[in-house]
Amino acid sequence: MQPRKWAAALTVLAIAATTSLAATAADIEMTFRFNDPEAEEMRAALDAFEQENPGVKVELQTIAWGESRQQFLREAAVGEGPDVVHIAFVWPRDMGAAGALLPLNDLLETQSIQAGFEDFIATELSVGPDGNIYGVPWTTDTWAMVYRTDVLEAAGVSEIPRTWEALRDASRAIHEKTGKVGFGFPGGSGSSNTIWFLANYYWWSNGSALVVADGDGFKTGITVEQIAEAMAYYDSFMKEGHNPESMLGVTSWFDPAILEGMTNGEQGIAIMPPQQFKQILAAFMERNPGVEPPFVTATTPGGPEGPKTHLGGRMLGINANTEHPDAAWKLVEFMTRGDVLTKYYENQFPAQKSLLRSIEFGPALGGFAEQLTLARSWGAYSDGPAQIGKMWNAAGRAFGSAFIGERSYEEAAAELLKSVADQLE
Repeated sequence: MQPRKWAAALTVLAIAATTSLAATAADIEMTFRFNDPEAEEMRAALDAFEQENPGVKVELQTIAWGESRQQFLREAAVGEGPDVVHIAFVWPRDMGAAGALLPLNDLLETQSIQAGFEDFIATELSVGPDGNIYGVPWTTDTWAMVYRTDVLEAAGVSEIPRTWEALRDASRAIHEKTGKVGFGFPGGSGSSNTIWFLANYYWWSNGSALVVADGDGFKTGITVEQIAEAMAYYDSFMKEGHNPESMLGVTSWFDPAILEGMTNGEQGIAIMPPQQFKQILAAFMERNPGVEPPFVTATTPGGPEGPKTHLGGRMLGINANTEHPDAAWKLVEFMTRGDVLTKYYENQFPAQKSLLRSIEFGPALGGFAEQLTLARSWGAYSDGPAQIGKMWNAAGRAFGSAFIGERSYEEAAAELLKSVADQLE
């Protein structure tokens, strides 16, 4: 009887130990929400994080960029949402002001993160109106022009356009001489529209901006005529037919129509961030093994101020409602490591000065490397009281109404300018 009692006791202990381990494994369950296409790679990164942190399980949620901002704000307002959230560079201020994100000041003071927070770029964009830090810059990028050299050659375009007029001339020539799409860009007015970026690049390069600093305050730095000029410029591509009218229904720079058009050669010119260009390159090489890809990247056209784009990127934020702030911070720290970015998120450039200095961009990405040196932060746009998201949406509506002829350029421009001025007040 004694050995059997001993065996039974061992069985009870084994069951208890297994139960304890199971409880430990389920002690911390978190959610990470991710907005880019690399969901499979992110899942692999989370698997590596879980191996490094036994007892922590992380669910991966994916959502489109166009829906992510409002969805998270709605969830956070009722005490829900993912523990760690993938957000755009310009969102922490608004989200922090809304109480949706956890202030990170204490964590940054007590916990280390890579080479230090001062090594991250664009940290001013992570600061809320109350002075608290609400995000950690994760990756950075900017937009650049992408050209198909074979299409340019067929159209007789021998030089890369360096001015806005030259870009329109090249786009027009492509359509007239080859029947293909010239500069194909989204003209849609929906949420997270592309025209917001194109309009600002045009304004900035010509010396104006929707919002500028004014001593201790902020004001509009543009006229109705300057806004209307940008509307007329981009509308001319569609009116002349070298950017199809169907693009009025497209809002995303990564729309399949654009990516496929550049891949198969039915479109000659596009503008996009580097991850989309890398997708085009990969698709072309898969379809045409051994063929040299006929692409070149270059800076955007420029006005008197030269080529200007935005310093863009992604941040990581922690939900103010998380029950696991320390574990969430561990995930943020893990995701910002150089080897993790290189292995699992290689389509993005790291938002750390030390890591950016070590990148070999290569000839295909040369335009992006040059444009990064010319990119500007949103500056007064993010520092002032007007929310970038609201201005972005207002710009989309105004340009959209002008493109479809619902309002004249001047009427739509006046409406946009009033919307921004009202927000600044």
